[in-house]
Amino acid sequence: MAPVVEAIAIARDWQHEQPPWAGNRVQLPANLPNITQQCIDTYLFSQGPQGGIGGIGWWQWANGYTAIALHDGWSGTTHNYQRLTNSLRKCEGQHANFINEFNDDTLWWALCCLHIYNIGNDPWFLDKARRIWQYVHAKNSVCGRGALQCCANDMEGGCFWTTKPGEGYVNSITTGLYAELSIRLALVSSTTSLPEKHGHVGSKLQSLIGSHRKEGPAEYLEAARCSLEWILRCVYRPRDAVVMDGMKTRKNELVDWTFTYTTGVTIGVCALVYEASREEDYMVLACHMAHRAMRNRGWVEEQGILSDLGAWGKAPGEPGANGDGVGFKSVLIRHLGTLYDVIRKTGAQSVQARETAELIKMFMCINFASQQQNNTNGNGQYGPWWTGPFDMPTSHSQLAVLDVMAAARLVNRM
Repeated sequence: MAPVVEAIAIARDWQHEQPPWAGNRVQLPANLPNITQQCIDTYLFSQGPQGGIGGIGWWQWANGYTAIALHDGWSGTTHNYQRLTNSLRKCEGQHANFINEFNDDTLWWALCCLHIYNIGNDPWFLDKARRIWQYVHAKNSVCGRGALQCCANDMEGGCFWTTKPGEGYVNSITTGLYAELSIRLALVSSTTSLPEKHGHVGSKLQSLIGSHRKEGPAEYLEAARCSLEWILRCVYRPRDAVVMDGMKTRKNELVDWTFTYTTGVTIGVCALVYEASREEDYMVLACHMAHRAMRNRGWVEEQGILSDLGAWGKAPGEPGANGDGVGFKSVLIRHLGTLYDVIRKTGAQSVQARETAELIKMFMCINFASQQQNNTNGNGQYGPWWTGPFDMPTSHSQLAVLDVMAAARLVNRM
C-alpha cells in the first residue's frame, strides 16, 4: 500500500480513545480579554528599537508576533495591529524581505506577514509573503520530481533547510512551513475555481518549479499538496501519527526525532487544505493527528498539560535556558487552534470533526487554566513550566504562552 494511502486508511480506521483528562470541564474567566492582553503587553515590554524582542532570536521574533496576530484575528479585534505593523517594518530593516539563509526562519516570517495581512489588508505584508514564496523557488529549495532520492523515496515536494551551497538536509518543519505558506496564499488569493479534486494527495510540483507564469491559487494549492505528500510519504509515522524531523540526503539517512511542532504544523496544513478543497481525507488526517498528539504521553501530562520536556535539552531545571525547544509546544497549540478554526468556519459535520473540536476546546481551556493557577506571578508574567511551579519569567517562556492566550480567545468565541 502506498504510504499516503496507508496513512489515510489508518486514520480512518483508528478507534480514538478519550484521554484521561477529557472529562475536565474548565470555565474560562469573564476577564479573559484582560488576562490575554496583559500577557501580550508584558511580552512587548522587552521590545528593542529595531523591532525585535530581547533575549530571543530572529525566528522566535516571528513566532511571537504571529501569536499576537492570531490573538487579534481569533478575537475579532485589531487592538495590537498597529504595534505589529510598526514592529515588522522595523524588523524587515535587518533582513530585506525577512529573508536569511535558513528557509525555516524565512518562512516563519512569511506566515507572520500573512496573518497580519489578514487583519488589516495592508498589501505590503501580502507582497512580502509572496516574495518569500517566490524566493524559495528561485533558490531551488523545493525538490522537483525525480531530482533527488533518499532512503528509496523521491524527494519531490521536500524543502531544504537552508540555501547554503551543498545543503543536503530536507526537513519536515521547513517543508511544513512551505506547505502552510502555499495553502494560506491559495486561500488569500483564491478568486478562480480550484483544480479538480484529487483522489488523495496530488502532486504536480515539477511543472511549477522554474515556471515563469504568475502563480495563483491553483499553483499554490498544488504546491501545498505536493509538500504535504512528501511529509506523509517520507517522514510520517502512521502507527503513532507523528512527523519525524527530516532526511539527510547525502548520508541517505532518516532523522527520526519527533517534536511537537513538526506534527503541529502538519495538522494545520491538513486542516487548511481541507478548507481550500473540502476533500475529506485531509480532515480525517488532521483530526487523527490531533487526537494522537493530545494523548501523546511524551508530550502531554496525565492531567492534560502540554509539557514536551524532551525538546528542552538541558532542562527541566534550567528555566533561563534559551533553547529553541522552549517554544516548540506552542506551535502545536497554534495548529490545534488552526484545526478548530477550520472546523468552526467550514461547519464540518463529520462526527470525527465535531468530537475533535470539542476535545481541542477542552485541551486549550485546561492548558490556559494551568497557566493561571500554576505558572504565573499574577502580574502578566509566565514561566517555562506549564504544569508549574512558577519559576522565573523570560522572553522565551512568555513567547511560548502567547499561543495559549490566542487559543483561549479562539475557543471562547460565541
